[in-house]
Amino acid sequence: MKKSEKQTAKKVAEGPYAESLVEMSASIPRLQAFTAAISTAGLGALLQAEGPFTIFAPTDHAFDKIPKAERAALLGDSARLADLLRHHVVSGRVKAPRIEKSRKVTPVFGEPLKLTASDKGFHVDEARIVKTNIRASNGVIHAIDTVLDPRAAS
Repeated sequence: MKKSEKQTAKKVAEGPYAESLVEMSASIPRLQAFTAAISTAGLGALLQAEGPFTIFAPTDHAFDKIPKAERAALLGDSARLADLLRHHVVSGRVKAPRIEKSRKVTPVFGEPLKLTASDKGFHVDEARIVKTNIRASNGVIHAIDTVLDPRAAS
């Protein structure tokens, strides 16, 4: 590989990400329920906007923890679903917390979310962050193991 090709390859690897948050979540197998919920709630335009945004995206397993009847009711109520999903979105880029230094961030909807770190991992409220820093052109996704309920926020 020539020097110019190496430089171009390095720039592509480091450069801006081509996929928006919505496109990135759709490409991740364990975020399919979240991606479908974005569409159902009509939040695609928000999450394809310039940003940056940080999304604490519940995994498919997190959605599976919600009892079937409650999940069906939630998916059938686009306004409530939109509020729930906006509770997972923060304007700006949010980095993972430092050990023993918690902080709060304010989501687009709902009460502030508490970010903590310990030897047991990173958390946002009661959810464990299972994958950090999934980068997109307009922000970052952190996959979480629990759906955050804005009604139960501290």
